[in-house]
Amino acid sequence: MNTSYTLLVAAILGLSLAGSASCRADENGEGGTNTGAVGGSGEDAVEKPEEDTTGRFDHGRWDRLLARHVTREGWVDYAGLRRRDAKELQAYLDELARADIEDLRDDDERKAFWINAYNAVCVRKLLDNDIPKSVPKALFFGTNIFEERTYTIAGEKRSLDDIEHGILRPKFRDNRVHAVLVCGASSCPRLRTEAYVGRKLDAQLDEECRSWINDEKTLDGERKNFLDRRRATFHGSKIFSWYKEDFGGTDAGVLEFVKRFIDASDREFIEKNDVRVKFLDYDWTLNRQK
Repeated sequence: MNTSYTLLVAAILGLSLAGSASCRADENGEGGTNTGAVGGSGEDAVEKPEEDTTGRFDHGRWDRLLARHVTREGWVDYAGLRRRDAKELQAYLDELARADIEDLRDDDERKAFWINAYNAVCVRKLLDNDIPKSVPKALFFGTNIFEERTYTIAGEKRSLDDIEHGILRPKFRDNRVHAVLVCGASSCPRLRTEAYVGRKLDAQLDEECRSWINDEKTLDGERKNFLDRRRATFHGSKIFSWYKEDFGGTDAGVLEFVKRFIDASDREFIEKNDVRVKFLDYDWTLNRQK
């Protein structure tokens, strides 16, 4: 009896010690059944799915060039761009030349493509003209950068006028594009420091409209658009006059557009008063950094 009793007690103690060791191993992460992530989170890491880029055009080169050579106010370092990044600009134009517009997934992608193409071709044309003091726009004799078909975009040689008046305005009918097409003049809207992209184009267009209407100034410090409350007059960019048809064809239509983006207090003033519209002179001095 004593021998059997001793063996039974030893067996019980052995089982107890083994269970205790197993628990300690699990607690220390040494057991074979511990499937928790390293660090004790207890949850497997979740990988984020890659963004679907099908039908999107990569404007990365243009985006980097803008960030490097354009100020927040939209002034361009043409000399620096020509000296350091002329090949990069040409590489981007080559990408635009090979693009198939039908491969783009939706109208926002296509609209962003043509806006970027217009601005990039314009910058290149100004470099081609040796960074002039003012934008070359001769009506009869001399250079007119808006009419020359020098660069291939989406498989065809196209002028700036082809892009603006043949594609963007008639096909998309979005009058906000007038706040983002930059012809290189001091009175033009600012050149944004990033490329336009389809997935956030709507927000980008609205932001540029607000900037143009409320904040932007020419190189001489004159406002590009402003409300004179004392005279109950909105002084608008000449762009509103040139393309009035895109704003309903009337001064009232221009003011309706302006009210969408002007500061709240000015909007209220326009709504409560008989405000007239006058158009400012246009400064064609090059929008270059001083």
